[in-house]
Amino acid sequence: MKILLIDTQQHALDAIKPAFNASKDDITHVTNLAILQELLQQTKFDVVVTPSLLGKINGDELLRTLTSSFPQMIRVQVINHEHYTTKHAHFNFAQPLNLAAIKTKLSQSQKHSQAITKDLIVKTIANVKTLPSPPKVYMQLTHALKDSNTDSQKIADIILQDPGLTAKVLHFANSSLMSKGKNITSINDAITKMGVDTLCCIVMTAELFTYSPDIPNFSLEKEQLHSFATAKLAASIVKPELKQQAMIAGLLHAIGKVVLYEIKPDLTENFFKRRNPKEDNTPLELKIFGTDHCHIGGYLLHTWSFSYSLIEAVILHRSPDKLLKSSFDVAQAVYLANTLLKEREPDAAFIKHYKMEGVLDKIEQRANRLR
Repeated sequence: MKILLIDTQQHALDAIKPAFNASKDDITHVTNLAILQELLQQTKFDVVVTPSLLGKINGDELLRTLTSSFPQMIRVQVINHEHYTTKHAHFNFAQPLNLAAIKTKLSQSQKHSQAITKDLIVKTIANVKTLPSPPKVYMQLTHALKDSNTDSQKIADIILQDPGLTAKVLHFANSSLMSKGKNITSINDAITKMGVDTLCCIVMTAELFTYSPDIPNFSLEKEQLHSFATAKLAASIVKPELKQQAMIAGLLHAIGKVVLYEIKPDLTENFFKRRNPKEDNTPLELKIFGTDHCHIGGYLLHTWSFSYSLIEAVILHRSPDKLLKSSFDVAQAVYLANTLLKEREPDAAFIKHYKMEGVLDKIEQRANRLR
């Protein structure tokens, strides 16, 4: 990997170097920001690392600038404590640093990054006239929830700043999928009856699907409902500490479709003529478009600075063979939830590997109730 360490103090990030020197990664340590732009123009870096503060400059603000100019890089911030708030880093590593864990995570993420930042994907997305926007209110909520002083009223106030979003959140909260006959009349009511985690996910859904592309033969509402059902089912089959992350991954797993199907209308028309709704059409997407919605979605999340654990779930939700390389986690749950909700047979090797034969029937029953 080509790794760029940016700091205005010569030794502030020196502790990271041993994690990469052993594997002979190419490290460049910059302490003078005046030469940074020229260096970035000359060299293509895989990873950029900054501390939370660079003298008078906020490290997260520097990453925000780099995001727009050099979107392909994996962005890392070294923070003082785990509750420090950042918006533009894919990874936040808190002091004291676990160098082995840092090395492992970045090495794994680089493989996914290379897959989603290929020139074909970057140029494809750059040529799309209108893209879905990152869920800004959802991101505000997640940052607010890191503050122990945040209460339900503060959460409600953040959502209420946007009347249009508020109306969409309440509409979705009262849908047949969510309400269970309980009429929800206010954001505070939604927090009380549904909980903050579920409400935050509804906010994300409402924001993402504000973007309304006109794609023949493609129902945005149907896709929205499927994504939320996937989120709920995936969250039900992971450990409690992973439920929130599984909900988010489920909501985002198919976001790439709304971009892929807008690239060229003639290709999209050809795709919908040839697709089989009962089968996995990802190979057909690859044949017609040169890429698929999994990798387009992964790149969107990369540009929005979502964590690479979520990006992995989006990229691999149609690739059960690649999921076998790690323990059952969010990505595996999203694959299984999406497959069952599409009424398809899960990969036999996947079920056997994770020893799910005894619980599969119960998960299928949940999928039937959500479908």
